[in-house]
Amino acid sequence: MKPFIIMIISVTTAIDTMQANAAGAENSCKDYDVFVLRHLEKQEDGTKDPSLTKAGKAQAQQLAELPMISDVSHAFYTPYKRTYETLEFIETDKTSYDPKQTDELIATIKREHCGKTVLVAGHSNTVPNIIKALGGNFTITYAGQKLDVEPTVLLSEKDYGSVFRVTFHNGRIHQQLYKLHYVGKEGRALQNR
Repeated sequence: MKPFIIMIISVTTAIDTMQANAAGAENSCKDYDVFVLRHLEKQEDGTKDPSLTKAGKAQAQQLAELPMISDVSHAFYTPYKRTYETLEFIETDKTSYDPKQTDELIATIKREHCGKTVLVAGHSNTVPNIIKALGGNFTITYAGQKLDVEPTVLLSEKDYGSVFRVTFHNGRIHQQLYKLHYVGKEGRALQNR
């Protein structure tokens, strides 16, 4: 019976060591560049898993053609058609993630994509939490005064095309907001806010 107990202890110790090494790798990531956006315009077909509209698909094509997106080495989407279709034209490896597991997503980005540029397609109720977990923040002021409480941020159901960028480099968080405007056949418009 003793050899069996010793075997369990050594396997447990090995697993603990692997988990500690993985946690160390996540915490040691000092350089990442992550684009986060809500899926593009979806159909209102009454289902829980609608596809993108024609305009949403055109925006997805425009997104893929943006020079800043050409550096993306990996993309993440939720197990819904609209998030996958948002990334459909981007030529990179893609992985599905659970939208309820933000911490796991961030750990994967830091562990497996440290020093690289990735893109995450999410939903109106998940994008703000992903941005916060990456170190970004939302500040609300009133009459020039910053509020003392952390705001709860949700994107509007009509907010399509906001592309948030959170970069961690040289010990500092940098945030940018871009707005993808669908302008039809005339071309694309991207505005840096």
